Amino acid sequence: MPRDADNWAVFGAAAGAIGVALFAVGGVLLSDRPSFDTSGPEIAAWFDSERTKIQVATVFFAASAPLVVWFLATVASLAQAGAAGTRRAGTVAYGCGLVFLALLMADVTMTAVGALRPGNMARAPELAAALQDIELLLMGTAAFLVAGIFAAFAVITLRDRALWPAWFGWLAAATALVYPLRVGTLFTTQGAFAGDGVLGLWVPAVSLMATLGIGSIVLALRVRAASA
Repeated sequence: MPRDADNWAVFGAAAGAIGVALFAVGGVLLSDRPSFDTSGPEIAAWFDSERTKIQVATVFFAASAPLVVWFLATVASLAQAGAAGTRRAGTVAYGCGLVFLALLMADVTMTAVGALRPGNMARAPELAAALQDIELLLMGTAAFLVAGIFAAFAVITLRDRALWPAWFGWLAAATALVYPLRVGTLFTTQGAFAGDGVLGLWVPAVSLMATLGIGSIVLALRVRAASA
């Protein structure tokens, strides 16, 4: 393989970790967001008072997306060197990732819409509440797409012994089981399974970002070692 191709593969493998870092910055900026059961007027007031911070956070979220696409495309490309099952798993991960990112961009845009016209939110606070509900519930509907990404990673690693060490395959399998907890957000506005609850948000989201970041770094190191 040409040396420049190896270098690009390393960059693509590392892009996932950079994307996770950018997304985490956006998440930190919005860490004071209203809870799921906050009243419409309070949510509208938050859109107004935190307008600039919301918009900056949205930029970080948006910037993370192409980097994650690059990472998933690199995984799919590297999987092409394997058997038919490995190639299919790489394609599944890439496809699930693209649909998930499309929903994620729609998700963060909901918050940006509220921040763009805070006056409208103040005049129609039920609209502010609806935007937040949609934003939080979109990730519930996307839960099985994320599970598909990491289940594919687990198959590539544990069944086909490709791309990552075995321990990462088990980590990916655990994330594939944990992230669907977000489906609980479709059924409640309070408690652990709510859109901002421990099981409805924090455990799945942290698991997703940690596993994706670790997988990106490990893959970049392995591709670099192989090219050397």
